[in-house]
Amino acid sequence: MCKTPSRICVVYGSESGTAERGIRAICKKWRATAGCNFEVGAIMEGQAAAKIGLEALGDSYDFLVFATSSNGEGDPPSNFHAMLSALYRAVDDGSKPLAKCRHAVLGYGCSHFDTFQNCPRLTDKLLGECGSTRAAMRAEIDDIDEAGGDELVKAWSNAVFEVLRGGAAAAPTKDVCAWSEPDSTLLDKHDEMLVAAASAGDALPFLVFGALAAAGVAAYVAKFTNVFAAAEAA
Repeated sequence: MCKTPSRICVVYGSESGTAERGIRAICKKWRATAGCNFEVGAIMEGQAAAKIGLEALGDSYDFLVFATSSNGEGDPPSNFHAMLSALYRAVDDGSKPLAKCRHAVLGYGCSHFDTFQNCPRLTDKLLGECGSTRAAMRAEIDDIDEAGGDELVKAWSNAVFEVLRGGAAAAPTKDVCAWSEPDSTLLDKHDEMLVAAASAGDALPFLVFGALAAAGVAAYVAKFTNVFAAAEAA
């Protein structure tokens, strides 16, 4: 007999495509063996999920799967900026838009960089502070250790799959572990994310003005060219 199925939303942040390819491959396997206890409803980049909004995600889905890497000095990938900013804002507001959700985070990166797992760790931490229950320990994949990384992905995928097979009714009432496991080294990006989000909003009027100005210049040049051509013909 089927239990009440969990509704899953998968959100990724990926600069080079590794995290996106990885989580899509995992979802393909989940879908092939899911049965009727859960359904992967959507797979989207962080920017798209942020446009939907955390409250809407919390109302529409029971389980949130996040897969992301870090970029630069522990920054989010370009298609995940808005999501990390949204999480920070929700924490600042004291709201718990994901209180009805569970989550699991898969982190990608390369340990050549000290902050290679910074964005996954921040995401896991902030999801919890937004009310979500941690249903599986975060896995941190290191590109340098290819064989070990494959095994870690498999173990994480199987662990999350077992949780999902229990259906929505089997949702845990408390975190399976702290966000600081397996590692708590963190570089906070609060101010950078919120300033970047504000700057993006402030830049819109200037972008519009710039586009209009460019159009005006183009029209002027075209008019001048026509006048010059007419003079030459005369």
